[in-house]
Amino acid sequence: MVAPLLLVSACAASSESTGAPASSGTPSPSASTDLQQAQQRWKDLGPAAYRMTLLSSCGERMGLGIFRVTVTPEGTEVRPVGGGSDDTDIRTVPDLFAFINETTANGAEVVDVEYDTDLGYPRQIEVDHWVDAIDDEACYLVKDFEPLGLVD
Repeated sequence: MVAPLLLVSACAASSESTGAPASSGTPSPSASTDLQQAQQRWKDLGPAAYRMTLLSSCGERMGLGIFRVTVTPEGTEVRPVGGGSDDTDIRTVPDLFAFINETTANGAEVVDVEYDTDLGYPRQIEVDHWVDAIDDEACYLVKDFEPLGLVD
């Protein structure tokens, strides 16, 4: 019973921004620059192996739930936490960037993103494809991000 409440609150909650400024509506040159800078920061500083909790919420779509994601050079493991879907199409930080790029390119009316200031990964994404439509939103929240130090 706790997981659905967390999912609803994750999408509706406004958080203090610790990342780059968010973008809304038609992407501004600033939002595009923020995305490019965040992607470059991730490319330059992002770890090859990491663990995170991914909350996928909002809208009527597949892949809703809370997932524990572990990424290593050998592959990616995604485990659902509690109830919800067995799988999500977003599995890695590059998947989050691809989602932002795709929704922006496809003309989503609202794309709000908060980036991590240190590593550049998207910490929170809220998308509303059509403001006047119901249940077309998609929200992602990355929590408990942890770089993994691999021993050779």
